[in-house]
Amino acid sequence: MNGASPALRQAAAAALLAVAAQGACAQEARDIFKTEIFLTPYSELGDGGESYPRLNGRFLLMTGYTGFFGVQDDNGQLPRSHWSSVQPTAEAALVLQLTREFSIRTKATFNSSTNDTKDNAFSDLGVDLDNLFAAYTADNYALYGGKMDLGFGDAWHVVDGLYTGFNENSEFRGSIGLGGRYTLDTTGRGTHSVAAILFKRDNTVMNRRFSLDGGLIGPDQPPMFSDQLKSFILSYDFRDLPGLEGLSGGLDAGRLHLDPGQGKSANTVSARLRYDAPLANSWNLSWFNEATYSSAFRGAPVSNGNGVTSVSLSRDRWQLTATAAVRKLSGSGRKLAQHGLQDDTDWGISGAVTYVTPIGFIVQAGLTHQRDQALRINQGVFRIAYQAGF
Repeated sequence: MNGASPALRQAAAAALLAVAAQGACAQEARDIFKTEIFLTPYSELGDGGESYPRLNGRFLLMTGYTGFFGVQDDNGQLPRSHWSSVQPTAEAALVLQLTREFSIRTKATFNSSTNDTKDNAFSDLGVDLDNLFAAYTADNYALYGGKMDLGFGDAWHVVDGLYTGFNENSEFRGSIGLGGRYTLDTTGRGTHSVAAILFKRDNTVMNRRFSLDGGLIGPDQPPMFSDQLKSFILSYDFRDLPGLEGLSGGLDAGRLHLDPGQGKSANTVSARLRYDAPLANSWNLSWFNEATYSSAFRGAPVSNGNGVTSVSLSRDRWQLTATAAVRKLSGSGRKLAQHGLQDDTDWGISGAVTYVTPIGFIVQAGLTHQRDQALRINQGVFRIAYQAGF
């Protein structure tokens, strides 16, 4: 569940471009606990090799049960306080590696787009093209462009479990962008990298969904930012500092540009810090923290700040995750009411247990509670996934 999205969106897997914390020459190790495929310029989907061209791929199959209960809507727009949803997800990612450095990468997802507030199962199914981009990854730099999932900060794509906090102003999935990353040569002083990307919302045919019921359809609500290349993100990241090898972090700054009639453009700054360390008895700790400030909220001229902290403990095939998030809107109650907003503090908490079977099935269960403006919602989630590659 994404805390910044409308609380009724289902917790579906998505392709995410995680360009924030990797050196340009690094290849990403797959996280066995993830119930999503993360497609980045550095993703190795198969066993690799030195023959070119070559095609590698990875697929994920998942089905899950989400029980919504104790739902309260102060605005009275929801007719019931509980319902359940059983929906499938299938993801497929492909990387065509034309040379050692140059590749074409794509990913599509088959899932449900339902927002029904009543019991539903295997409904509103269809296919979305999530990613289609080219990447050139050299030893200390990378260039990439095309249809990608972008955002400020890392929480929306690296936090484990079921809940990633209030990310609505931070993630822009399926955007069209051009960017690059450069890793500084700082031998003995850790790894430092800088990145920049210019992007816009996708207003092309790639943003259409193939529905099993209605054929090729456009989005019900297009992303509320410009279809011109006027939005940007600048990033700095570090890791492997001498004496602080388990510490990593970074800083993002940029602007989400809105066209006239869409509202106010948002200037955003996000800072993150992560600590990974081995513990006793073969346990491993991962502690992620992030704080974000933005000058606008959903197009309204309302500044806001949010933070998220998440702790994961893993051992062998087990992982335990606890996450908490908070958000506060600035301004008087009267000012916020003019934009249909409330001045109460929004918050959310979540806990999840994940187990990977010896044959590779991922079993995950957990609970989430969130207060998002007028809506209070609880979710109980159980899902089973399987991932494989070639």
